[in-house]
Amino acid sequence: MSFTFTQQPASIVGANSPIIYQAFESTNFANAGFRYEFKVYVWSGTTSIPATPIVTINRLPDQYGGGRAWIDVHKIVTQYITTEFLVNGTYKPNIGSGAKRVAVKCQGIWTAGSTAVITSNLSLATKGYSYTAEGFNVGVSKSVFTDKTAVYVTSETTNAYLWYDASVITSITCGSATVTPNTVTTSDQVFQGIEIKQLMTAGGVWGTNANITFVKAGDDVVMPVVFDCQNKYGQQDVLFLNRYGVYDSYLFNGVSRRTYAVESEKYSQPIFKQADLAQSWSYGVQIATPFLQNSTEVMTVNTDWIPEADVPIVEQIFYSTNVLILSGSNVLSTRVIDTAFEFKKRTNEKLIQYTIQLEYNQPKINKIVR
Repeated sequence: MSFTFTQQPASIVGANSPIIYQAFESTNFANAGFRYEFKVYVWSGTTSIPATPIVTINRLPDQYGGGRAWIDVHKIVTQYITTEFLVNGTYKPNIGSGAKRVAVKCQGIWTAGSTAVITSNLSLATKGYSYTAEGFNVGVSKSVFTDKTAVYVTSETTNAYLWYDASVITSITCGSATVTPNTVTTSDQVFQGIEIKQLMTAGGVWGTNANITFVKAGDDVVMPVVFDCQNKYGQQDVLFLNRYGVYDSYLFNGVSRRTYAVESEKYSQPIFKQADLAQSWSYGVQIATPFLQNSTEVMTVNTDWIPEADVPIVEQIFYSTNVLILSGSNVLSTRVIDTAFEFKKRTNEKLIQYTIQLEYNQPKINKIVR
């Protein structure tokens, strides 16, 4: 076959990294008027490709690339994927519009003819990412979408989540509880989640160390849950969008503290502004009127002593585009404002602990902007 098409794997891909397709028609690319036509499809639903693409991209053969052409569609795909799919507290959430199916059809067309259409694999894209060292066209091979080796909770933990590939996981067991995933027919059902506290409560093991077993044909995935003691300063539970594009959970069970910063300006009024101009000027009259420009709140959190295997999870919090602090029944959006991350190893540090500064994405005080 003279047409070579390099494409994405038939698996889960991260749309925050390049999604590249490369075409090469070795026989006809030098023909008059030759171009590559890429039709891009992004949709929700079943595996049937829609009749109409969302965009058609034409590329001329690259004279410096041996007649090849390539496209990167990740910016197109991310426009259709949302991060608001999690309803906090839901026992068995689905990803909804947090994942979309992606496919590309490619054809070589020239003045006197055309090649047959090549259809790519079907991929499922989330707002996750791949590491540069892994190269391009990398698919997710995991069935439980976390890099944690264990989940840490306390009696004060409100919510903690694990997400899994419901097309391969047949059931989830914890204690006496067994959960059967919803049947997968559409894209929003491939990623399904489980809220750990509710699962352990249903299994009669909340308050103890236990295992959550994701049953998969020939290869079960076992996730230990460690029930820890809350530190005397109060813990901070967070949810963050991890590298797989789902909301992972993390317990900061070390010292935490809040700090505030205020930016303001003032507007000076005339000193004679009185109810009666006959009155003498008084020090009680407010001449300089302050206006609050911005008020920020920063939460500084610390991990407890963690194993080296958990360091990549902390790293993903630094990279995350959406970090949520759980505060009782409230879910507050934050972002990491630290600019450096040190990958600590047990051989060097002996004891590993991290401090992270999270700035709330809402001002401390609601205000009217002048």
